[in-house]
Amino acid sequence: MSKNLAITLAGWMLALLPLANTTWALDSDKEQPIQIVADVAVRDEVAGETRYEGNVVLTQGSLQITADELSIQHSSNGADRIVATGSPATLIQQPTPDQTPVDASAQRIEYIRSEDLVRLLEDARIAQNGSTLSGNQIDYLVSQRSVRAAGTPGSSGEGRVEVVIPPENLRNNGSDA
Repeated sequence: MSKNLAITLAGWMLALLPLANTTWALDSDKEQPIQIVADVAVRDEVAGETRYEGNVVLTQGSLQITADELSIQHSSNGADRIVATGSPATLIQQPTPDQTPVDASAQRIEYIRSEDLVRLLEDARIAQNGSTLSGNQIDYLVSQRSVRAAGTPGSSGEGRVEVVIPPENLRNNGSDA
């Protein structure tokens, strides 16, 4: 492998490191290597973007993202915006060893590091342990551990979100999701 190719590949990997710490994650995930498989990978130094296209699968520890396209926008401080698009794009991750994985999907999944925000757009859905939250947009503010959902504008259920909580989840932990 040439030195330039090795440097470029290392740059791609370093650009993804912030993603591993952003979502619902096992502590050990950030210590795991990142693996990306795609049909095409393009690094554009001038535009400050790395793009993976076609059957993209990113894994790191318990994190798995699948998408038709994954793009990373770079700044002098590293990757600031990571966008996965698909029909749908999916994100699965184990929060803690004793919890079931969080399964999220949307047409577009964005991570905006400067805002510490994971945003699911268009047909957004999060499921865990039988409970689901769905709407047009779901925002997860990582540092605040808060979720905000907005409904689908213009549909018969205009501006509404849907939450489904199985009875056993209410009995087992007394929470609402």
